[in-house]
Amino acid sequence: MALSTPGVGSGLDIGGIVDKLMAIEQAPLSKINTKLVGLQAQVSAYGALKSAVSSFRDAVSGLADASKFKVFTATSSDATKLTASASSAAGKGVYNVEVVRLAENHRMAASTTYADTSAATVGASGDSMTLTVGSNAFTVDIGGKTLAAARDAINTASGNKGVTASILKDDSGYHLSLSANDTGSSHALAVSYSGADPFALNTLNTDRNASGSFTSADLDASVKLENTFTVTSSSNTLTDAVEGVTLNLVAAGTTTVKVDRNTGGIQSSVQAMTKAYSSLISTMAKMKGDVLKTDTSAVSNMESQLRNVLGSDVAVGGSFSNAFQIGISTQKTGTLAVDSTVLNNAINNDPEGFASLFSNATNGLAVRLTQLADSFLATNGVLDGRSQGLDSAIQGANAQKDRLTQRLTLVKARLTKQYNSLDSLVSGLQRTGNLVTQQLTLLQNNPIK
Repeated sequence: MALSTPGVGSGLDIGGIVDKLMAIEQAPLSKINTKLVGLQAQVSAYGALKSAVSSFRDAVSGLADASKFKVFTATSSDATKLTASASSAAGKGVYNVEVVRLAENHRMAASTTYADTSAATVGASGDSMTLTVGSNAFTVDIGGKTLAAARDAINTASGNKGVTASILKDDSGYHLSLSANDTGSSHALAVSYSGADPFALNTLNTDRNASGSFTSADLDASVKLENTFTVTSSSNTLTDAVEGVTLNLVAAGTTTVKVDRNTGGIQSSVQAMTKAYSSLISTMAKMKGDVLKTDTSAVSNMESQLRNVLGSDVAVGGSFSNAFQIGISTQKTGTLAVDSTVLNNAINNDPEGFASLFSNATNGLAVRLTQLADSFLATNGVLDGRSQGLDSAIQGANAQKDRLTQRLTLVKARLTKQYNSLDSLVSGLQRTGNLVTQQLTLLQNNPIK
């Protein structure tokens, strides 16, 4: 009968013997685990490389858009009079701007006084009030309502598209007040009634254009450009007085608006591109010397393509045909450096040529680098292909590991069974030997006579 505990009958260290034999059997499993660790490290490396390529693509793609180079700033010499901003449609220039007057909201107040807001009623039952804001009109029933209720009816009317009613109180009592929500003549107020006028509303705005009396034109802003051209507007934000420039009027007065190219923004974009390129090259070099040192061909090919695009001369028009003419240089490590002085001079000396160097639709440096990065990142591209190959290798190694693990389980069971049988045999022989020894001892002590 086999012993349940290895070595109990014979004294043999069966557990130790089996463990040592299994250590030899498990050598192939250790190799597979080592292989899996290496494959997983390569997967992580290609993931990090993909992220670096994506960051580079994001940094360079902005320079592939020609509109990104049409960046201007607009500066007012007196921000207490007006502020300014510029779009890509702007052009360099200096403009004298006089803010003659700001646009106003049309405001009206009632001459009729009410003793209170919650008891006295307005007009007769069924009376209505029609308010017009610019070209939009709506009607409100006010007859028989208190002053507060009439105010609320105006403010909550479904057709109300631009007027706010409120109540003012002076020494004589309470007055209804109306105010257009937006400025200018296009939002001027008008009021009519179906019955008697219960409010006698008067305009609070004054004549500001010297016409002799108030008209809706007095609500508009007035600006004089270059001491010559008059611009009127219902809004205090002028978007077409100077092409590509938005003027935000603040107060009456005179100021100068300067529009200039924003070279700082362009320089920052170029610096960001070169930094991302350098980071990508450094990442590639580190991986080729470490985790991908057994699989350098794909990375070396990517690196070669990047350098070829960066270093090639192209005809894009203007003063520049390659990146090195605008202050970009290659270091011994393959990374890039930028001479900010040369870069700034290039932008200012030939801004259109500079933009074309990067954004020309066919040969622009940023256009070609973006296309190259996209090809690296594409499905079935070089990075995707290497990742798929590694995933397949990992699946194969795991399948091999599972098969080997199952075999090792059977081997250990077989060895344990064999040595348990050996233990039982040795134990039986030991008992037989002990019995013989005992019999011989008895014969020796009690000889036959």
